[in-house]
Amino acid sequence: MRTDSAARRGAVGRPAGPQPAKRQAILEAAVAVFLREGYTRASVDVIADEARVSKQTVYNHFGDKQRLFLAAVEGERERVAADFTPDAGPEPDHGSDPGHGHGSGLGGGTGGAGDVRAALVAFGHRVLRVLLDERASALRRLVISEVARHPSLRPACADGEPQQLVSHLVALLTRRTERGELDVDDPATVARQFVALLVQQGLHQSMYGTRPLPGHEAAAICEKAADLFVRAYRR
Repeated sequence: MRTDSAARRGAVGRPAGPQPAKRQAILEAAVAVFLREGYTRASVDVIADEARVSKQTVYNHFGDKQRLFLAAVEGERERVAADFTPDAGPEPDHGSDPGHGHGSGLGGGTGGAGDVRAALVAFGHRVLRVLLDERASALRRLVISEVARHPSLRPACADGEPQQLVSHLVALLTRRTERGELDVDDPATVARQFVALLVQQGLHQSMYGTRPLPGHEAAAICEKAADLFVRAYRR
């Protein structure tokens, strides 16, 4: 049963009443301080100072440092995925795949295995762009380094990459199956597997975001993943 104070506060980590500007300022400061100091050494006092709010304001919004950290991680996922849309514009030309450009969007194309491949390659490049965002990569490494010492931070690892990515690919696979181009009976599972393949290869070859991934390597990751899935699920 919720107490009166919990009811006033509402959802975990959120005070009653809209204060989006202060909340965002706190999250931005929290990411900066956590990345600079690490989870253990980071203090709410320093975060409050950098956000130019009172320490009590931080607690009013997030409750404690753990919940602030989890909110910061989730905020980073939302930030990097914010421009990920199924009909995003053409991918940058990495110089190795003719499928890039007009007609390679997630919802476009005229049909056929080549078109499906082009759509998957374009999707793959978007996944890698989100995955290897510099600040998000640094926060991911921090989560990995801290979670063994602070098991309460495990929720930061629970959801993996932004679910928008998987949702968009589920929609793509469903459409292509309905058109008779693919034979995918469980789009949600196949989408997660495709994203997992891209993530594993992207993290490995970029050394968890500490090494810029050259365009030709990114293209190879996306093309090989697309080829594998087209061969496996082509009708």
